[in-house]
Amino acid sequence: MSDDIQQSFQVVSRKELDTRNIAKKISSLFHEGDLIILDGDLGAGKTHFVKGFAEGLHSQDLVTSPTFSLANFYRSSSSPLLHIDLYRIDSETELNDLGLYEYFDQSITIIEWGKKFSNCFDSYVLITFQLIDHEIRQISFSAKGVLCWEKVEKIKQELAEE
Repeated sequence: MSDDIQQSFQVVSRKELDTRNIAKKISSLFHEGDLIILDGDLGAGKTHFVKGFAEGLHSQDLVTSPTFSLANFYRSSSSPLLHIDLYRIDSETELNDLGLYEYFDQSITIIEWGKKFSNCFDSYVLITFQLIDHEIRQISFSAKGVLCWEKVEKIKQELAEE
């Protein structure tokens, strides 16, 4: 399979709780060193996804958008979670200056607004949120890199079991 990003599959979230439950359900498939990029407009559900993901990892930490702090770390009973928001970052130099790469191997990393820097990463799962209306979102899963494609296939199987 090619390393190029291709559409894999989509699910529909009819409310915020659905988005959180989707993330919660798939969180166990991820481990330290895994990278997830979240893409979508403001208010599309990216931070709600991270909240559900942290719940799935049994984190007791309060999950908030790191728009101004740029990065938040959340403890969990399995893998630490690094939540990054690159909305205000404009260049690869700024991204590199954050010094966050050294934590990627030690945590599951989720990056909001990371698609604009996707060329900086060799492999990742890309989750795209598209607003259909006020409540409904289409969530698309794709990947770059063979191992991440395998993970997307596992996500597809996990979510099909509902």
